[in-house]
Amino acid sequence: MKGNCNAFFCFATMLACSLVFIGCSQNDGSDVSPSTNDAGAVTSFLMHDAGLIITLLTDDGDDETDYFESYVFNFSSNGNIAAVGDSDTVTGTYNVFRDDGRVELYMDFPNVGNFDELDDDWYFISIDQNTIRFNDDGDRLEFRQR
Repeated sequence: MKGNCNAFFCFATMLACSLVFIGCSQNDGSDVSPSTNDAGAVTSFLMHDAGLIITLLTDDGDDETDYFESYVFNFSSNGNIAAVGDSDTVTGTYNVFRDDGRVELYMDFPNVGNFDELDDDWYFISIDQNTIRFNDDGDRLEFRQR
């Protein structure tokens, strides 16, 4: 009987320790599934044939989405972006890369209007059916495929 009790006690102790380790694991973003933490998937989404529109842009708590409502953003495979508006086109560059285990979008536009608000390292958050989301220190950026 004593042998069975020791085996049970060892099993219960190991089970309890396993549950503690599982319950105490921290989510630092490094356990994001490859499908949502893949620079190639982000780049592929951005290069949508019909272009993208900005559906949300906040900067320091201010909603600046309206400024870009007439622009369609076309990301090319060579790292260029063309923001085509009703009466003008603004061109810039972009890069999608992994840094510290996170996927980032970096965009660089000339100092034209509010386009400098897009010049930043945007941290990838999620992709759903037709929307991709980024953030940077509380600022938010969302593109939707047309």
